[in-house]
Amino acid sequence: MVLRLIAGAAFIALFIGSCVIAEAAELGAVKMPDGRIAAASTVIGLEVSPAVHATTTSSHEAGSYDNTSMTLSLAHRFATGFVASGSAEWQLNNGGSQQVFLEGGVGYALRAGPFTLTPSAALGTTFEDTGFGPNGDDQAFYYAFYLAGDVDLDSHWTFNAFKLRYRDAFDYEWVTPEIDTGLTYHLDAATSLYGKGSYSWKNTGDGLNGDSITLAFGMKRAL
Repeated sequence: MVLRLIAGAAFIALFIGSCVIAEAAELGAVKMPDGRIAAASTVIGLEVSPAVHATTTSSHEAGSYDNTSMTLSLAHRFATGFVASGSAEWQLNNGGSQQVFLEGGVGYALRAGPFTLTPSAALGTTFEDTGFGPNGDDQAFYYAFYLAGDVDLDSHWTFNAFKLRYRDAFDYEWVTPEIDTGLTYHLDAATSLYGKGSYSWKNTGDGLNGDSITLAFGMKRAL
């Protein structure tokens, strides 16, 4: 419990620290396609994502139900182009076990016309039924790198062409890359709905193998 409280405090500190770093940066302002400087914005999001097993193993069949996750996220994009973000994910696995992820990071949005490329880095922790340690419930801290590419099709639609992830734990072998693609519909200037599909791999010491196929549905709202 103490470690989890420390992890939560570290997560909050990372998010606040990344905000401070982003606010202090003096890189060029992000511009809209018409040349206007994009205003800073804060966005909260809620996502639900059921997943199935990607491959057949000794314990499950490919295509069988794996888990369902619910993720609450918060991101702030500064006019400088920096993005500070944080998320809390609760994952309910088939069989009733559960796993929690807390993550905070910072990135930079590079925009050219309708195209936006956003590299980012994050630190996080996971606890509950993690599969780590002798009892499978050790807490683990991890790092992650992301690269997202988006294309604005018109005033309502954005093609989330790709988002790449490389993630690994500090004290365990837990390499979990992922790729996803999706589509976002902007209801208005503040609210958007999106759907995406993803494929992830996992290496916990026996090589990189297909892990899960996920369909995610979510909503984002500018505050």
